[in-house]
Amino acid sequence: MHKTPAWRPWALLAPALLTLAALVLVPLVQTLHLAFSHDPHGFVPARAGATLENFRILMGDSGWWHAVRTTILFALGAVLAETILGLGMALLLQKLDTATRGIVLAVMLLPWAVPGVVAARLWGWMLNDQYGICNAVLLDVGLIRHGIAWTAGPTGMLVVMIVVDIWQATPFMTLLALAGLQAVPTDVLDAARMDGATGWQCFRHVTLPLLWPTVIVAALFRLLDALRMFDLSSVLYGADMNGMTLSVFVQTQIVQFGAPGYGAASALATLGVIALVVMLFWRCVTVTRRGSRS
Repeated sequence: MHKTPAWRPWALLAPALLTLAALVLVPLVQTLHLAFSHDPHGFVPARAGATLENFRILMGDSGWWHAVRTTILFALGAVLAETILGLGMALLLQKLDTATRGIVLAVMLLPWAVPGVVAARLWGWMLNDQYGICNAVLLDVGLIRHGIAWTAGPTGMLVVMIVVDIWQATPFMTLLALAGLQAVPTDVLDAARMDGATGWQCFRHVTLPLLWPTVIVAALFRLLDALRMFDLSSVLYGADMNGMTLSVFVQTQIVQFGAPGYGAASALATLGVIALVVMLFWRCVTVTRRGSRS
């Protein structure tokens, strides 16, 4: 039998590996170079040598810390609500027959199919205090007497972003949770019911433990996506610091303020914040999982 040379698989993979290296390593190396350069604000030519000046300025930037707070609150609030709503809607869909479930699921997935920029623009129009449809409906039914500026303050900006993200991403969580429910063995549930377990007990002690890995993976993906959210904040609020997330902060420093070194430092710091939040999330999941088993 002819034996394949050991180098041939690597030769076949070489084009893809080189392309991946060019797309990932080159920007990363350039970002590291800019972040540790002597050009914190991009207005003077960079000097030779490495420095931590960009990071020192960043740690004292109140705008950066406000973006960190906004991003973390947005991610935690949106992902928690989407996970709970997605699981609840999946349980409801599970009770429908196959044909009806397919139709309802297709309609539910429409918000998820809308691009984030389009969704942000649509919601921006609907929530406008002068001509928005939300205020028009509330005025018509007599719930309010004048138009409400939904994004007048930092809290309102954050709530609007969370609501829009819930509207758009909950169908994704529902789809993943429904797929997990389809994989739960029916004989286990039937045995639990025969033993006298109530509906809540079946869900708490049978369905949820079996569905837990799927829910955690889905929540982790959504958490990563929410922590790097750019489109909603950028389209709804632009460079307004009150509604700025970390990704928008990086883009603002590089594009609008012309500070590539400072923007690169904030990008690396953003990567660190995301890694820290994900590690804390995974730690909490691990501790919770161990506690439920004991």
